[in-house]
Amino acid sequence: MTTKRAVIVGAGAAGLSTAEDLRDRGWTGEIILIGAEPHPPYDRPPLSKQLLAGDEEFEFVQLAPPESYEKRDIDLRLDTKVIRLDTENKSVHLTGGETIVYDALVIATGVEARTIAAAEGIAGVSTLRTYENAINIRAHMKRGQHIVIVGAGFIGLEAAATAIKKGCVVDVVEPAPSALLGKFPTELARRIEGTHLMKGVRFHYGQVVEDWNVREGQIESVTLSDGRRLRADAALVGIGTVPAVAWLEDSGLEIANGIVCDSQGRAAQDVYAVGDVANWFHPLLGGNQRIEHRLSASEQAQMVAAVLTDTDIAHLDLPFFWTDQYEEKWQSYGYIHGDSEMEIVLDDVDANRLVALLRRNGRTEAVIGKNAAKQLIPYRRELRNAAVPFQN
Repeated sequence: MTTKRAVIVGAGAAGLSTAEDLRDRGWTGEIILIGAEPHPPYDRPPLSKQLLAGDEEFEFVQLAPPESYEKRDIDLRLDTKVIRLDTENKSVHLTGGETIVYDALVIATGVEARTIAAAEGIAGVSTLRTYENAINIRAHMKRGQHIVIVGAGFIGLEAAATAIKKGCVVDVVEPAPSALLGKFPTELARRIEGTHLMKGVRFHYGQVVEDWNVREGQIESVTLSDGRRLRADAALVGIGTVPAVAWLEDSGLEIANGIVCDSQGRAAQDVYAVGDVANWFHPLLGGNQRIEHRLSASEQAQMVAAVLTDTDIAHLDLPFFWTDQYEEKWQSYGYIHGDSEMEIVLDDVDANRLVALLRRNGRTEAVIGKNAAKQLIPYRRELRNAAVPFQN
């Protein structure tokens, strides 16, 4: 179809999906996939679950077997960082001085974990964004070990569940007054919190870590803002992420909560963005949204590959995500607004199953389920059929 060169910066799920879809849709030119990490593309959701639990190793999270890159003629360059984008000359500049010219550029650099400056460099303190992070934290998750988790978001709670199942003592420190504040309906967040409390998690709301107490460079305890001291054999910082866009500072791209794109992922002439770093115009939501969900990354990759190969274009679905904590799988389909009204339409205590609808201005905008994948199907279908696309 073409002999042009496609350069993809970012070798995660979004970047790899773009490369594979390009080739599958008939792109005959070069495909160069550049990753900053030393590992081939891998999946991140299992990092806080199966990998952290020690149930699986790297083979479980890798997204494609090593031989598939050669088979698809994808030039995979690992442990390589791109430091600058020159849109005028259609090139990216790498550490070491190499410059690669592109005909089409797809940015899939994802996000970076927020850190706490005072905790950086302390042994036993880590974020949870990379394979190495998960392996480092896993080494401390042993029965009787005290794990402090800073942040009661989804990553923090998933890690807390994993640590409890490993027999650890878990303290969760959160400056907000409750878990998942602003991320999940209040009543459902309380139910999730209730499960953690029954399992033994100790929450410290309205608190921050004032002091990281070390001994010979290793974390030993943390002191909270109210003066309480918590033993910490290890600590996980899970306070959110930021789009990985520092290298685009002088690129001329519009940067606002990620890379601003149109409804087909276009950020500039011959420049596209997909995945967690991309702030797309979402036709079903009527505005730009940066969605950090695994399935959305794959959908965006498919759409950009379709645009570049002039093949049938898929349509973005409504956002869908899930979280696994203990024996509970929570799934959400649609967009959760803070001012939505919630109606619980199924609450089966014996089966530990729940379905809730979120409405705003009389219109259902999302459905959330706990252990209810089958029960969600008709609601998801209705939501998708009722969605009215907006124009860019």
